[in-house]
Amino acid sequence: SMMRELGGVFGIAVLVAVFAGAGGYASAQQFTDGFVPAVAVGAGLSLIGAIIGLGLPSRRTSAEQSPSYAIPALEGEGSSR
Repeated sequence: SMMRELGGVFGIAVLVAVFAGAGGYASAQQFTDGFVPAVAVGAGLSLIGAIIGLGLPSRRTSAEQSPSYAIPALEGEGSSR
């Protein structure tokens, strides 16, 4: 949970720095000049995160470790009356 929060904080800080470095709020053109590179950097970081996520090992649980929540069938269930 803490790592997710820190990732969000630092991600926003990076995007704000890119936006401020490339543009600003003074005019619509400056806003666009800053917004486009900030979105591109955000998309790039998301792509890198997805690639890293695909490389992580998956968590597999065995049948002995996972609890069984199956409801036993009642006697005579499914038979015609």
